[in-house]
Amino acid sequence: MIEIKSSDKLDPIINAFADAGWPKDYLRDYHKEILCMNIFLWIAFVESKIAGYVTLKPKSQYKPFANNKIPEISDLNVLDKFRRQGIGTKLIAAAELKASETSDTVGIGVGLYGGIDLGYGPAQKLYVKLGYMPDSLGLTYKYKECIPGESYQLDDDLVLWMQRKIR
Repeated sequence: MIEIKSSDKLDPIINAFADAGWPKDYLRDYHKEILCMNIFLWIAFVESKIAGYVTLKPKSQYKPFANNKIPEISDLNVLDKFRRQGIGTKLIAAAELKASETSDTVGIGVGLYGGIDLGYGPAQKLYVKLGYMPDSLGLTYKYKECIPGESYQLDDDLVLWMQRKIR
């Protein structure tokens, strides 16, 4: 059984991902943001074990979303042993439900690289399957527009932005 809960308790998530060799110490910074309601957090549990989490930013750092009051689903992570069980889909659904309280559209950014651990490949496929489409504004690096002919590092900050109507 998959259970999705909203939470501000971050240590269990940090520990679960660290135990899987996927450090998420930056999550400690979310605590203040959660208390100020700048970020909402949902955790997925499978048989009382943490399986993944997602956050929703009511105000995106991506200017086209912020300017149009489009909330941003961000930081979707599902532990490897729990993937392909519908957990990511359910986490996104929880965030979309919250986003629908204030907007008819929700946005999401996705990285571009693959790799041994598949990188962002599974997320790219999931977002398309769920109906997310590129926003047609191209790529950004560290939230800034990528300029043709310039070089950018292929890392977590090189992002394709997507959106979907939710109501």
